[in-house]
Amino acid sequence: MTRTCFVMAAVTVFLLPPPGAAADSAALRDAAAALQKGDLAGAESTLRNELKLHPADPDALSMLGMVLDGRKQFSEADPLYRKAIANAPRSAPVLGRFANHLLAAGDEKGAHDAFERVLAADPADAYANLELARMALKKEDAGHAKEALRYLDHLPAGVSDSPQAAVPRLIALDRIGDKGAAETLFNRISSATQNDSRLSSSIGWTLTRAGQFPQAETFLTHALAADPSDFQLLYDLGVVSLYAQHYDRAREVLEKAVHQQPHNADALYSLAFVYSSLKQPEAALRLLAEAAKAAPQRADVQRLIAVTTGELGANDDSAAAWDRYAALAPKDDTARRERGFARIHMRQFDAGIADLEWYIGRHPEDPAGYYELGLAQSMNDPTKGLSSLDKALQLKPDFVEARSARGALYYLQGKTEAAVPDLEAAAASQPENGLILDRLGQAYRALDRLEDAIRTLRRAAEFAPGEPTIVLHLANALAEAGKDSESETLMGRYRQMRPTQAPRDLMRYLSLTPEQQKADYRARVEKAIKENSGDANAQLRYLELSLEEGKSDDALNAAKKIASIKASPAILAEAGRAMLETGMSSISLELLEKAAAANPSAGLELPLAIAAFRAHGPADGLSHLDRVPTSERGPDYDLAYGQMLDAAGRSADALAALGRGVTAAPDRLDLYWQEVVLLRKAQRTEDAIHLLDRAEKALPGEPSIPVLRAALLEFAGNNEDARKVLEGARRRWPEAPSVWAAEGLILEAHGKQAEGSRELETAVALGARSPEVRRTSSSVADPMSVFFTRLPRDW
Repeated sequence: MTRTCFVMAAVTVFLLPPPGAAADSAALRDAAAALQKGDLAGAESTLRNELKLHPADPDALSMLGMVLDGRKQFSEADPLYRKAIANAPRSAPVLGRFANHLLAAGDEKGAHDAFERVLAADPADAYANLELARMALKKEDAGHAKEALRYLDHLPAGVSDSPQAAVPRLIALDRIGDKGAAETLFNRISSATQNDSRLSSSIGWTLTRAGQFPQAETFLTHALAADPSDFQLLYDLGVVSLYAQHYDRAREVLEKAVHQQPHNADALYSLAFVYSSLKQPEAALRLLAEAAKAAPQRADVQRLIAVTTGELGANDDSAAAWDRYAALAPKDDTARRERGFARIHMRQFDAGIADLEWYIGRHPEDPAGYYELGLAQSMNDPTKGLSSLDKALQLKPDFVEARSARGALYYLQGKTEAAVPDLEAAAASQPENGLILDRLGQAYRALDRLEDAIRTLRRAAEFAPGEPTIVLHLANALAEAGKDSESETLMGRYRQMRPTQAPRDLMRYLSLTPEQQKADYRARVEKAIKENSGDANAQLRYLELSLEEGKSDDALNAAKKIASIKASPAILAEAGRAMLETGMSSISLELLEKAAAANPSAGLELPLAIAAFRAHGPADGLSHLDRVPTSERGPDYDLAYGQMLDAAGRSADALAALGRGVTAAPDRLDLYWQEVVLLRKAQRTEDAIHLLDRAEKALPGEPSIPVLRAALLEFAGNNEDARKVLEGARRRWPEAPSVWAAEGLILEAHGKQAEGSRELETAVALGARSPEVRRTSSSVADPMSVFFTRLPRDW
């Protein structure tokens, strides 16, 4: 399905002459019919014959101009229109055709003046008012929006209520800030067009061009509902969701588009951009590596590779990508600036500074150039570095990165009192930036403000828990304050953490196919084990790889090996958690017990309790659960507690525990699902429905909730309402496989095998993978059981 462009001028352009025209109206009707069919040759022949009889007829002249416009012969058409206007200077149809001609030829000002002449002749002319409103809306400000509304208010009633007029009115109302009227109109248009996929697609793209992305998303979703596997619509909806900053929705939709066309560079790049926005750089780079293969001449792909590898610290890859980008986009000077910055990180100072100074010479007002030059200069000449950072902040006082860098440079020079104001200002602007907080904490400590230092470093560790240096700094500050026990615990964590290292040759690895990557990784892991079977880290990687490949026996052997050799508490714990996920509870329990014995402060009480529950039953699990510190009893604790209590036959207590979890974490879908399962088990269907009402308010974008609601209604014998719920969900989330799967399963349960199979095939095409849906397992005795044995999003 190709994208349908929304034509605001859907009303007639007055092809037919008004009563009393000198020309033969039958001939002009034939010409008009030919024009509407796109038969330019037939229309031209009819009109030229008519003009031999009536050479001055304005309608025939202007319609022949339309034929020539259709062939983009604007210069030949122009004198025909002007002759027609000379013969009928107040004819709204003739003036309207001339205005349309000027618009097609690119003379928007002339077209505007011509449309105003149409309105002078006929103030209610629909086409002229619509076109003038559209022109006004090209300027995205409230004043022009009000101008557009004035034109739209002159439309006749039949046209004013149509989508062609309602959509520009919606845009105008949004821009003047009349949110109430805009919402009412949006709901009316959405309801009126939701079953018309072509019109929904057209409206969606009109709103996209106007920058109304969330509203456009709704209409494109309606368009997709008619054919949820349509690649173009999946791609369009994904891009619009990206523009709307609905990144999770964009990811889900674009992943389905890439699944259909895995070598489509547009889809790969857009999905990579989504992952980049979600701060998942490695996932973004895998897609970009594929996009670069599919479209090696695309500059935007190389630019995003350069930026993303730079953020990861893969500076060799970043510099190489900037080189490729510069070759593809030679007029973009930022490529040389960023290449220079990457070279500085590679310790190629002379080459890097040369690039940055070249850039500053051409762009002396760019604060980013001075910031990067300042960082480069500070490696060898802090005074020069400070001067450049000063210049960056003069040009952009709210430049947080430059202020943070200047504060850090002051600190390194021993000018701590000068450092603190800069670092405090940077931390105030980015209060969740762990690295800035770490620098500020260090500065406080240097000024003997130990209490402030510890408070700030605790926040730094909270926001950047994987940064070893922050853990070390906090441990040292605590030791200085005499808090030796906590300090030693953190030092233990620090010793188990790996130092942060930039990935090497990252793009080469990511450019391999998934099969090649896996083979490369497996070969390296197997080589490490062969050379040293007592390498606990290699055994852990082999365990994880075996689980990923479904080789449970190999994973079990690796787990037993880890349990038998000297392994760090961190490796024991990671292996134990991995085995817990697979259901191998006994070996999981053994590994977790060893990890907890080696490091009692590792916080393993909850996974230990879950392993004990699965290995030995609810009594043992509950006994272990009592040991979880009160401070760590969050939603995961409530979920495990509820499951154990239910297994012990204490259903009321189980529901109370899950209720506490839902109250504490209203955005946790798994808690709602587990409570719904228990309520259904207790035959409390109405209570389960009310719980889903709460879930829908807390998680309005989650399609699993209507799927569960439909399941409850179906199991209660209310098939009609269940189907209505799923129909509404399908309109809202046409890309969600669980919605189609649920409908297919319910249809089959009612003996409608052919219809159900079609719905299940659609679910599989959209990515459903459970055996109940894919029908890949002969052991699936009751496919309907999937509703309450697995979360719908995991189908």
